[in-house]
Amino acid sequence: MFRTPIGPAKSSGEKKTKHITWFATLDGGLGYFVPMPEKTYRRLLMLQNKLVTGIPHFAGLNPKAFRLPSVEQKSLTNPSKNVLDGNLLWRYASLSYKERSEFARQIGTTVNQILQDLMDVDKGTILF
Repeated sequence: MFRTPIGPAKSSGEKKTKHITWFATLDGGLGYFVPMPEKTYRRLLMLQNKLVTGIPHFAGLNPKAFRLPSVEQKSLTNPSKNVLDGNLLWRYASLSYKERSEFARQIGTTVNQILQDLMDVDKGTILF
């Protein structure tokens, strides 16, 4: 794991420098954790919960159950509760306009607001 700084979002007016935490997986994958405002997190979490049940998944794998760690002892906390699945959220952009509008209506926001949130995360993580 390592951290790289990202600049503050121009629209948010924040002065603090935030960091991305990058990680590698045992199977050769790369991923990162990005801090985001609470309002954006809540909006994207609601969208993620709708997408889990609302669209077909690759190979029939449920995105939440597929990524949960398997442990022998039961834990009192949910290890993936505060983590959003970027791959699943970006599938929203490839849906038809009618499907995007329906998902946005179900969570009480607009298509443009969701796409803007996704673009803000994407802009903050462009390094290469």
